[in-house]
Amino acid sequence: MKFVKGTTKKKLVIPNAVMELSGFERGEMVELHALTDTVVVLKKRMTAMEMVNAIDALQRLTVDLFGELAKTCGACEDCGGGECPAWARAAIEVPEEVRQEAGIPAGVKLQAWPGETEGTVTVAQADYRFDLTDVPEWVRSTLEALGACLGNLEELLMSEEAVSG
Repeated sequence: MKFVKGTTKKKLVIPNAVMELSGFERGEMVELHALTDTVVVLKKRMTAMEMVNAIDALQRLTVDLFGELAKTCGACEDCGGGECPAWARAAIEVPEEVRQEAGIPAGVKLQAWPGETEGTVTVAQADYRFDLTDVPEWVRSTLEALGACLGNLEELLMSEEAVSG
């Protein structure tokens, strides 16, 4: 079951009814797992079956999230065959001293385009923070296997627009 709950600046209160629906006893100790963009609440002490149920529930949630993201990305239309054009953008690497001299902070994304004279390339700090290179390989390959358009995924990553909720 999914519940939507607001937070305050200081706390999140999980209603007892939600905890009871999940099999938690009143007053039972819990573990909070603070993960990137995720919080998971588990029982502090679990039987083997409770752990199996938790694993199964988390796996089902993962499948649901993959399905939602794949649907948001839309179907891959094979972009004319061959390798996905989203992979054509290679990570641009510039020597650290050149970055520093240009005033480009370390760790930021770079964009490149043909220079004004033949045989030159202009490189500058990108106006986005995330692209396909930030997505773990196993997530990319799973989305690809689901038939999701990785080019659309990259556009969503670059725009940082909400895709759920």
